[in-house]
Amino acid sequence: MKYILAVTGSIASYKAYDVARGLVKNGHNVKVVLTSGALEFIKPETFKYLGVDAVYLPTDDFKPELLAAKQTVLHIELAKWADKLIIAPLSANTLGRLNLGLNNDLLGSLFLAFGKKPILMFPAMNTKMLGQERVQAHLKQLSEQSHISIINPVSGLLACGDIGEGKFPEVNAVIDLIETLDPTKKQNKKIIVTAGATAAPLDPVRYMTNPSTGRMGISVAKAFLKEGYKVLVLAGHECSLEVENLLGHPNFELIKTPTTAQMRTAAVKNFSETDLYISTGAIADIEFNEAKEKLKKEEMTSALPFHQAADILQEILTLKKSHQKIVSFAAETETTEKVFMSKMKRKPVDLMIGNKVSNGLIGTSVVEGFQKNEGMYFFVKMDSISGPHHLKKREIGDKIVQWYQGHETW
Repeated sequence: MKYILAVTGSIASYKAYDVARGLVKNGHNVKVVLTSGALEFIKPETFKYLGVDAVYLPTDDFKPELLAAKQTVLHIELAKWADKLIIAPLSANTLGRLNLGLNNDLLGSLFLAFGKKPILMFPAMNTKMLGQERVQAHLKQLSEQSHISIINPVSGLLACGDIGEGKFPEVNAVIDLIETLDPTKKQNKKIIVTAGATAAPLDPVRYMTNPSTGRMGISVAKAFLKEGYKVLVLAGHECSLEVENLLGHPNFELIKTPTTAQMRTAAVKNFSETDLYISTGAIADIEFNEAKEKLKKEEMTSALPFHQAADILQEILTLKKSHQKIVSFAAETETTEKVFMSKMKRKPVDLMIGNKVSNGLIGTSVVEGFQKNEGMYFFVKMDSISGPHHLKKREIGDKIVQWYQGHETW
């Protein structure tokens, strides 16, 4: 993607360095536009060391030497080049100027020239400034434009020492939102994704779980958010906190479901309003007879009483309507056709994605599947198996989106 990162005169402007570096690291092309206020806090040269394509100053619109052959006006050329305009952080001063259509610098002209392409704004300012009536009016009027998304600042300790709303979000959250939010893409469909491992509590101290991090579910959620779908993630007990980076996304909802019973309740409750259910979660198969107090070693026998936990996917299949689709993940120690087809017959989903897993504690020290960003995957349908394919988790998310939209790419 091609991003223009516009930085304005907020004390949080120094965080734009890390935003730019993160976007470049993720393979994007980035050009930076600075306002005069931003120059009071940061140096343009630093961005160049971080790998951005170019850095522009407030008055560079009047420097023809910055244009290539056959280019005309800088703000027009930048508007044509970029896929998204990111304003992070957005100060109260620049907010007011942009809403009033004042184009007395490069950013003001670029904003007007950007047309209906996606624009993301990240306001950051003192709590009292943020709550001021005129500031709220500017935010409201801009947010009513279909191609503009305004990401609410978070609460916390501000640079001035006050505590309240107005704080610039964590950099990783900003990067995730930039990559997954496009206000011009709107799909009237809802996706449920289960992510991470659920836990089976034994007593108030101990529980059993598995090494799943939930990153597959997060990757799948991001892939659908990028295309404008509404996504609900049911996050298990062992689910990476990276999932919380998406909380500022207007199409994202998170429900924390640490146990199998809690995940089952949330899944069944929300499934009727869902178009696609994707079970990436590593759900605990058993439940212990929970003790209300910590079990003492001298009181424990050689066997711990347990029973089978709810089979969430099996129950979801019984609730499935003709317009709904279901995708499951099969984490197996044996990745044979026999194993996958047997599972498909027991739980006939629309698509199953299988892979080999190992926790690295039994037989081998090599961890497979869990805690890895890539691996070997199989795509299983009732009448066919494709694989193994070496893929990154983010690629799995993209392939599920493409499959759901009618294009198999494996």
